[in-house]
Amino acid sequence: MAKYFDGAAPIFGFKSITDYQDLADINFNLKINGKEKQKSNTAFMIHDFADIIVFISEYMTLQPGDLIFTGTPALGKGEIFKGDQLQCSINGELLLDFKMI
Repeated sequence: MAKYFDGAAPIFGFKSITDYQDLADINFNLKINGKEKQKSNTAFMIHDFADIIVFISEYMTLQPGDLIFTGTPALGKGEIFKGDQLQCSINGELLLDFKMI
């Protein structure tokens, strides 16, 4: 239940996969209060996106708009607290910038 609380899954508008040349080479990072806490690349994922979708589809029906959370990079876990400022970027583009309330 560590990730199961109100506000636990902030999301931004959706970007098309066509915005990315190679799904196996997407850089992403998370800063908390200006300090980088997570930094990785999709190349380091244990399973690629297609394999994850196939696996999940064996157990449940996926519908347009469903979200799949794949986990946290090996280096990058940490607590957040009320008042913390979070900034999330993909390939250097800031996509989320918010304060925990």
